[in-house]
Amino acid sequence: MVQLSDPYTWWSAAIWAPAASAALAAAGAGYALTRRLVRRAALQRRDARRAGYRAIVDDLSDARLGVPTAPAELPAAVLTDHVFLACLAEAFDCASPELRARLIGHCGRFGYGERFRALTCSPWAWRRMDAARWLGRLGQRDGLPHLIRLTGDRSARVRSAAVGALGALRDPEACDALVRCLDEIASAFDRRAVPPDVLTRALVGQGAEAVPALLPRMQSRSGVVRKIAVEVLACAPESDPRVRGALLSALEDRDAEVRAAAAKAIGHVNDTSAVALLAKSLSDPVWFVRLQAARALGTLALQRALRPLVSALTDESWQVRAAAADALRRLGEPAVPALTECLFTSRDRYVKEQVVEELQRTPFLHEQVEALDSQVPGAVFAAQRFLRAVARHGAITVLLDALRTHRRVTVRRRLALALGTVDVPRVIAVLHDLAEHDRDAGVREAARRALTGRSDLAAGGPTAREQAA
Repeated sequence: MVQLSDPYTWWSAAIWAPAASAALAAAGAGYALTRRLVRRAALQRRDARRAGYRAIVDDLSDARLGVPTAPAELPAAVLTDHVFLACLAEAFDCASPELRARLIGHCGRFGYGERFRALTCSPWAWRRMDAARWLGRLGQRDGLPHLIRLTGDRSARVRSAAVGALGALRDPEACDALVRCLDEIASAFDRRAVPPDVLTRALVGQGAEAVPALLPRMQSRSGVVRKIAVEVLACAPESDPRVRGALLSALEDRDAEVRAAAAKAIGHVNDTSAVALLAKSLSDPVWFVRLQAARALGTLALQRALRPLVSALTDESWQVRAAAADALRRLGEPAVPALTECLFTSRDRYVKEQVVEELQRTPFLHEQVEALDSQVPGAVFAAQRFLRAVARHGAITVLLDALRTHRRVTVRRRLALALGTVDVPRVIAVLHDLAEHDRDAGVREAARRALTGRSDLAAGGPTAREQAA
């Protein structure tokens, strides 16, 4: 152990310790700056390569070229560069079928098929994953056995990439491999199972080929398998009676997610015979099943669904109420009587506000404003009653605009009397303004009578309607 008893030693330590710390800090800062500059230079070189490679890919994609680009024109370093492959992958992902066929021809001349088939045996998982994706893009049958083998790979990412690639290959062997992956999902303890969403997209890509194999899976013990089967059957290109029957039976499945998927699928396939079952699903104990049922009824847009949808406006879940309101809006004018009845019979303030919001999207509100000038007995009273109710629950702006600017004075007078009992500050302020400054004496008098009726009502006296009588 060094003894610092000598004053010279103390002086040396006091001098060299800060110097060493400063040198170490400068070295660290220099390393960080150098690393940043090197990384920036590398990124700039990559961006420059990407710009050049995109130009090459654009030339390869140009259908106006009469002579295809020869492989000899592109060096091997370019063909194996991951930046070039990324640019080529972007072109594949947004290409039309004709352009995709042209790019596949170029990739065949580049030897990519053989190269990626060999990379499926690479010890590196990311190489096997890229190889699986590229074999799916190329769509060659020679890569099918390699992709099927990769569905059992030890890496989850490789398995997902292989299943996604098989979805792009419409082949009976690919469909059988995907169905085997579906059976693996039935085991909750199988760590090699593919994610359900990836497998669903792959099975949807198989089209009608997957329907015969999926119908028996509707009786599986696994709710995940039944849900995947429902989602895939909903995308079947042809309407099959067996498919419709399986979807209808899935509405009564013991798993809530399967029931929700079935309701969504029925709306997708536009099965108009399922209105009664969907209406029954609006009473399901799980809210997202009721949500999908309401959306499906809105997609079907049948008048038979009016009553169930109006009842769903009182649902405890706001998502279900919003879906029911949207479905009624799609039905248009046939839904107006049911909405009006709900406005007067419901005791839920939020339901009434939702009904008024939907009624404002229809011509019925403006028609009731025009009915204030009607000569039919009872029509004016009914219109005033309706307008008073919608004013209490949200339709204030529309009615106040009519009260100020309507071209017929009779409508403005009767509308002022109708709004006299509406306890909304904006309405009271407009009535005071009309009572003092309106250009028509009748409107001024009607506004005063409405305000007087409000005062008498607050004091327990006669209402504006009784004074008008």
